[in-house]
Amino acid sequence: MSGRNSIMTTAEKGSRKHKYLGGRIVQSDRLVGGGFLRGINSQLSCRLLDSIMQSTRIFFSLLSLATSISASPLDVQRLEARQQWNPFSPCSSCFRSSWTQGAECKTDANLLKTISRVLNPPASETSTYTPTKWCTDYLHQTDWSTTYTTASLTSTYTNWTITHLFVTKTDLDHPTSTRLCPSSSSGMECGYDSNTIAPIEQGEDWSIEHAIPPTECQQVCLEHSACKAYRVDGSDQKGWNCEIFNVGLGKNASNVINATPKGTQWWDRNCQQHVFDACKTAPALPNAAPFIPTPAVALQPIITPAPPAPPYAALAKRDAPLPPYMSDLSYFWSGVYLTPACSCIITSALPATLKTSTQVVTKWIASTVYSTYEDWFTVTTTPRSTTIYTTVG
Repeated sequence: MSGRNSIMTTAEKGSRKHKYLGGRIVQSDRLVGGGFLRGINSQLSCRLLDSIMQSTRIFFSLLSLATSISASPLDVQRLEARQQWNPFSPCSSCFRSSWTQGAECKTDANLLKTISRVLNPPASETSTYTPTKWCTDYLHQTDWSTTYTTASLTSTYTNWTITHLFVTKTDLDHPTSTRLCPSSSSGMECGYDSNTIAPIEQGEDWSIEHAIPPTECQQVCLEHSACKAYRVDGSDQKGWNCEIFNVGLGKNASNVINATPKGTQWWDRNCQQHVFDACKTAPALPNAAPFIPTPAVALQPIITPAPPAPPYAALAKRDAPLPPYMSDLSYFWSGVYLTPACSCIITSALPATLKTSTQVVTKWIASTVYSTYEDWFTVTTTPRSTTIYTTVG
């Protein structure tokens, strides 16, 4: 029947016998009896039967296809395991219980070389190395289970309120005071205006208190032997600003940027506009040494050496370290075929080892602390009974 299904049927109601062979009707050579009408009825019945049998054959063909597609989970798992042997794409879910080797175990040239190396250790290592035992350890997997716990910690923010407090101190050790009277100089330049300052080029000295009037500003400049000029700006009503410089104004104030004459801001140290009245009438004391205040010694930062770093912890070894004769395969690109090679040597793995770990998740709770910082200032008052005026250059 050429491999096709054959169903033999007989149309009892008609006058001819028919045979259903793979979807076609064959008429018998022997006429049993009956007329022309009976022959027509018999042909109609056979055509209906032919349609029914063709539908039945299609149904069984589809059922067979569906059965072949819905393979058992074991078959699918084995097929998946065979497909996942690619050494460059490790499979984390393969080789966990048992499996069947794929065709690559006998056909892939690179895989066969690695299998041969695993199975053929040198004689010097056979006493401590067994290929199947080593592969069992090498494919042994570890399942990790992490437990998360929450730790509540407080993050404290301090809200500071600064209070400025003043205390008055009376200094009785200086009953007399000294005032400096500048002597005139032929090259001095006095009275220029300019709101442009070049701190580096003009050698500005930042070590002084700035909020002092012109008379005291000149005194500060005279107290510093390096000071060659000073600048004042402001008024008695709005307050004063004083700055001193270690570079003089220069001829026609050439060292001042955009200087205009007949001003009130820029002055050489020997200018006479801001001297005390007593300096104009008091006798000059020649060769008086300039008053040079003792500079404050800046405190150096205390450097605390860092504690020595702890030695690095030793790297943890794998559960199945490579035997010495395969140490050249420890590099990833050299040993990518070890896993598939072992899966071709053994067909089952040890149960996965469960390892647990605990991770602490920190939950921060905000807290605000209110604190007051007292910033104390000491105001020193010095009763002076005598003022001495000294001429300086």
